[in-house]
Amino acid sequence: MDKRRLAGTDLDVSVICYGPMRLAQSPDDPDLGQHLAAMHAALDRGVNFIHSSYEYGVRWMMHEVLKDHPKRHDLLHVIKAPVPDWDDADFDPVKFEARIDEALRDLCTDRIALVQWMWRCRPHDEATRLTRLSAIKDSLTETVLRLQEKGKLGHLGCFPYFPESAAAAMNDPAQRVLIAYYNPLETEMSQVIDKLQADGRGFLAIRPLYEGVLTDRYPTQAAVPAGHRLAAAKYADAFAFRAALAEAVPEAATGMTRFAVRFPLMSPHCASVIVGLSTAAQVAQICDMAQGVAADPDTVACVRALSQQSPI
Repeated sequence: MDKRRLAGTDLDVSVICYGPMRLAQSPDDPDLGQHLAAMHAALDRGVNFIHSSYEYGVRWMMHEVLKDHPKRHDLLHVIKAPVPDWDDADFDPVKFEARIDEALRDLCTDRIALVQWMWRCRPHDEATRLTRLSAIKDSLTETVLRLQEKGKLGHLGCFPYFPESAAAAMNDPAQRVLIAYYNPLETEMSQVIDKLQADGRGFLAIRPLYEGVLTDRYPTQAAVPAGHRLAAAKYADAFAFRAALAEAVPEAATGMTRFAVRFPLMSPHCASVIVGLSTAAQVAQICDMAQGVAADPDTVACVRALSQQSPI
C-alpha cells in the first residue's frame, strides 16, 4: 500500500484511510462477519490509517479486531471530536479529553495520531460558525497542547463544513490538517487546499464517491432501481454532472469508481482518502485503485472548472 507524508505532521499514512462508518453496530448484525473480514483485509493489505467516531457506534467491533492484532501499535488513528456539539453552549475541555480517552480505550492504542475537530452550532451557517470559532479557539489550543504533553494526542486537524470557516480555522497555526469533502462534484474547498499546500500543512479527503453516485454500479440515474435512495430527485443534478464528467475526462469514462478514488490523490498534497469499506472485496478493489497515483494538475484543473459550473 502506497504511503504519503501528511504535511504539517510526522505521520506517514496509507493513501487509503479505512472508514467504518456503516459497519455493524451490534453482534446481531447479519453482516458482522463480512465487516470483520473487511477490517482484517485492510490491515493485511497495509492500510495503517484508521478513521472512526463514537457517533458511528462501531468501535465495539473495531475493538474486537484490534485488541490482539499484531499491528495495533503501528496504526495511526484519526477520530472525530465534535466539541462543541450542536447544542453545547461552549467548548468543553473535559468533554474533549473524554472523547480522546474513550478512543484510546476502544481502539487499543496509546496515542490518537490526529483529531478531526468539529465545532458545531445552531444555526448551521458561516456567520454563526465564525463567531463561535473566535470565541473558543484559544481554549481549544490550550487543551490540545496539554493533551500533546500527556502523549495522548499527536496533531490537530479540523472538519469545518464550509469554505469560509475552513479558511478562518486554518489561519490558526495550531491547525495542522484540513479534513473535508472533496471529490469531482465537491471542489469548493480548492482554494483553501491550495493555500495549505503553500503553507506546508496537510489535507485529507472524505466522501470520494459522493454517496455512491461516482461509482460504476449505476452509470445513470435511470439505471438505479426504484426505491433506492439514489433514485431520489435530489440526486438528478449529481447524475447529470457525472455524465458531463465522463464526457470531459477520458479516465472517468473508462472507470468512474477508479477515477473518483484517484482524483483527490492527483493533488500530491492530499495524503489519504477516507473511504467506507464494508467487505474484503471492496478493500481489495479500492486499495488496488489507489496505487501509483501521480500528480495530474491538468486533470485536477479540468474537473475543478467543470465543478464550478455544476448546480450541485
